[in-house]
Amino acid sequence: MSKLVILSGVPGSGKSYFSKSLKKLKSSHVYVVSSDELRREITGIQSNLSEDELMWKLFYSLAKTFSLDKDGVVILDATHVTTELRVSKNKQLKKLFDEINLVVWDINHKIVENQNQQREFPIPEEAMKMFFNIFEMPSEKDYQFFDKVFIIKDHDITPAIKEIIGENG
Repeated sequence: MSKLVILSGVPGSGKSYFSKSLKKLKSSHVYVVSSDELRREITGIQSNLSEDELMWKLFYSLAKTFSLDKDGVVILDATHVTTELRVSKNKQLKKLFDEINLVVWDINHKIVENQNQQREFPIPEEAMKMFFNIFEMPSEKDYQFFDKVFIIKDHDITPAIKEIIGENG
């Protein structure tokens, strides 16, 4: 069964850690499409937004390509901070996967700010404020669009990962 997993959280919340953890537990048939990694590949710096049009085109193109693996789990690692971004941008992918899930981080701002400072390329404070201001917890529209919605609190990613890959991986 092919699965698409959309990650939603401000920078530093733990999205990339979640992706790496899931990939480590289920090493085959897991594809991580990361906006940060694509920016790094295209521009040399993950925080460089100058080629974002190309980056987003590649982002969704890779997701479509990986959907061909009917046993695959495709993880879209980007902020997806609003319902509009989570739903409208991913409608094009819904018919390509058997299941589409949303994983949202509801983490204390101070913890996220500290984690952001530990990143290789921390997001500037003003940009972080903007992300916090526009971030939306899942709405009714999210619950209608996604097959499953997982809310991560206190960094407990284990239940979401177990359900996504199954107890046996």
